[in-house]
Amino acid sequence: MPVTNALKRLMQKTRSLSYCIGLVMVVLFVYGLIRYPDLPIRECHSGYCGRQGQPHTAAEYNAFSIWQTTLFIVWPIGMLIMLLLQRGKPNR
Repeated sequence: MPVTNALKRLMQKTRSLSYCIGLVMVVLFVYGLIRYPDLPIRECHSGYCGRQGQPHTAAEYNAFSIWQTTLFIVWPIGMLIMLLLQRGKPNR
């Protein structure tokens, strides 16, 4: 019987960890959508501009690049961790 209780506790911890990882991923993505509504910001002939041609500063471009790099790192790692956590679950 103690093995079943330990397994239940482990399942609750993996579920909580999955929710936390998913929440971080969604918050990171939504932050970028709100902060950079005209993404992607790229280099233009007049400096930096968004998708619709709005001008941006070098600081905004650098912040966007950091967010984009972070997103490209966090999302695949988060998806892999969540997949591995789901593989450990017993079938119902």
